[in-house]
Amino acid sequence: MGGTGGRSARRWLPLRLLVVVVVVLLAVVVALLVRQPARLVLASYPGLPAGVAAAPPHGEPGWLLGDDGRLAVYAAGSGSCPWRPTSVTAEGDRVRVQLGRDERGACTDDLVWTTSVVALPAGVDHGRLEVEIATVEPAG
Repeated sequence: MGGTGGRSARRWLPLRLLVVVVVVLLAVVVALLVRQPARLVLASYPGLPAGVAAAPPHGEPGWLLGDDGRLAVYAAGSGSCPWRPTSVTAEGDRVRVQLGRDERGACTDDLVWTTSVVALPAGVDHGRLEVEIATVEPAG
């Protein structure tokens, strides 16, 4: 009677190990799906970044690479609906920053500079950096 129980346990052991592996893999997949995405805009403040002496003509957006390797993107727009980065992508050392406006409410008719700080995508050479800034008007 003792010999039969040992064989039975050995038969079920691979099945139990398989169940444990499946549960662990499922837990990893769930953890990856529910993790918080990285923030695109690391900081935002009114005005131009330090290092920009004068506002660009015609309110054209611009950028400045900080000593910390982060990109300060600035644009002029409504103080209540400022332009903010909605995406930052790179092809080699060419970075494209797309700006959009948050128009949840009424936008004031003023012209205010707003700076948003974003991280550069991995692999971009700061010495060969080229930046393109594109503004995208909201639909409607």
